[in-house]
Amino acid sequence: MKIKLNGEDLELQDGAVLADICSKLGIDSKGVAFAIDSDVIPRDEWTTTKLNDGTDVMMIRAACGG
Repeated sequence: MKIKLNGEDLELQDGAVLADICSKLGIDSKGVAFAIDSDVIPRDEWTTTKLNDGTDVMMIRAACGG
């Protein structure tokens, strides 16, 4: 299935959950936040929030620096 991640297509396996995005991209989940349709999803729900084909996901990553 394909979702939209920050406006770009991302291919995931059917039945994927929000936590699978970090795994797919090979990134650490620390400092990451996800929103689906502008609703922020609590971290403890990432493993149970199922994604569907066409789901619009926004990923925000904190960055250090000034």
